[in-house]
Amino acid sequence: MAEARARISFADVRASVKRMQTEGEKLVTRLRRDAQSLATRTRRETVSSLLTDARKLRTDIRDRAEKAIKDIDSQRERILASIEEQGSRLVERVVKGLNLVSAQDLASLNKRLGDIGRRLQELSKERAA
Repeated sequence: MAEARARISFADVRASVKRMQTEGEKLVTRLRRDAQSLATRTRRETVSSLLTDARKLRTDIRDRAEKAIKDIDSQRERILASIEEQGSRLVERVVKGLNLVSAQDLASLNKRLGDIGRRLQELSKERAA
């Protein structure tokens, strides 16, 4: 079996080359025009543009630094809260291990002693009478 080959006519090739030449000339013209516009910029415009870019960069860096500081502060607060919580639990375990009286137990004992003291006074008044 013979393979079918698509043939392009010489006129089609010639037209294609002509289009490529025309497009190439347009591209070269556009490049030349852009290069001229860039070359004609004054030094003042260039420096002004550079200063504007530097100011934007400075602002961007400042914003990023402030955000980083806020992030670090929030991390510091979370870490401190975690350390305080762990320290509190540790102290609570140590106090329980030492069998020390809690503030609540001490207040309860003081109340009971006060009640006993009042009863003793009442009893001593009754005996005296």
